[in-house]
Amino acid sequence: MVIRTLFAGSEFRVMCVSEVLSVMGEQFSRVGVTLLVFSRTDSAALTGLVYALTYLPNVLGALFFSGVGDRRPRREVVVGIDAVRAVSVAVMAVPGVPLAVLCLLIAVGSFLNGPYKAVRLVLLGDVLTAEQYGAGMAVRQSANKVAQFAGFALGGVVSSVFGPRLCFVLDAATFAAAALSVRAYVRFRPAAATRAERRSVLAGLRVVWDDRGRRAIFVSTFSGLFLVAPEGVVAPYVDDLGLGSAWVGYLPAGAAAVSVVGLALFARLVPERSRPGAFPFVCLASGVPLLMVALGGGPCLALAAFGLSGALWSVQVMLSASFLAEMLPEGQRSQGMGLAAATNLTAAGLGTALVGVIGQATSPATAITLAGGGCVLFALWPGTLWMRRATSSGAPRGVGGAAVRDRALPGR
Repeated sequence: MVIRTLFAGSEFRVMCVSEVLSVMGEQFSRVGVTLLVFSRTDSAALTGLVYALTYLPNVLGALFFSGVGDRRPRREVVVGIDAVRAVSVAVMAVPGVPLAVLCLLIAVGSFLNGPYKAVRLVLLGDVLTAEQYGAGMAVRQSANKVAQFAGFALGGVVSSVFGPRLCFVLDAATFAAAALSVRAYVRFRPAAATRAERRSVLAGLRVVWDDRGRRAIFVSTFSGLFLVAPEGVVAPYVDDLGLGSAWVGYLPAGAAAVSVVGLALFARLVPERSRPGAFPFVCLASGVPLLMVALGGGPCLALAAFGLSGALWSVQVMLSASFLAEMLPEGQRSQGMGLAAATNLTAAGLGTALVGVIGQATSPATAITLAGGGCVLFALWPGTLWMRRATSSGAPRGVGGAAVRDRALPGR
């Protein structure tokens, strides 16, 4: 019933479609970048390092510009960033662009992605009621995974048939379409923060760290260091398996497809009241499937490992974003969400760079296995923080419900 009411609103439909377009385009570019760099350099390390540029500059963008979603109308911020990214990706498609210029343009898009993700998440909260927000986040995450599946799969086909530069053209077109649709169909809303509420970057860091529950979620975003990292060595891993270049898109696409199923099963089988208790276990389990890569095998085992890990990671991201949006004060919601999203993507960038170097020194399969093991060990930290928060006498009840959505929690 809640899902039906979600799609009855035209703003939610447009936001879903526009984000699907943006996410799909991003995967086109990632496939294109991976193949273009690997074909030029024949180096797993350089491929991983350049792929890391699709994530790493997020932290600077989030630190210094996430607050713009509180200070400026959020719809205008979303439209402006999509327009700028459309132009920068279009330049990447120009034949003969030097590798250094390509890296710079990738970094620009990544820099803007930090505030963009944060503002979209908060704008979704403006569009939906408190009762709809949890279901809206689940639908959004599922739709994005479908977009990742389509983007990686089609990107693999397009790049192998027509070359990687067409992937950049398609990415630019999706950004432009997303900007136009949001500008036309999402209602204008004034800025959320008053002049007195406009805070510094340090204040944004404090708001996600001072409370034990928010701190647990913030720390969990660093799991991207391990869980997204295998994407950076997909091209050399596929090459080691003796598969065609289209599999550079198929493996991440398979993970996205399994993630859609996993999110749907989680939403159906785990009631909302039980989700806070499930959070630490999902964090711990996300890295376990990557350990299967150590068994060797062909593409079926690789699809299973990537798919199961991707599904658990998607559930973790959905829970983290839902809980954090509810727990942040309105005047700092965009800034806090931006910092969390940026650390997630920055950790992913560092992970892809590190896994690329490890893959060059050992093998891509070894690097992926180490990433899985590292994730399991790291997850003990946010999991313990979250459980301590849940058992403390001052902890609010029912995280994930509407009751805590519109107030700040006391710091600890």
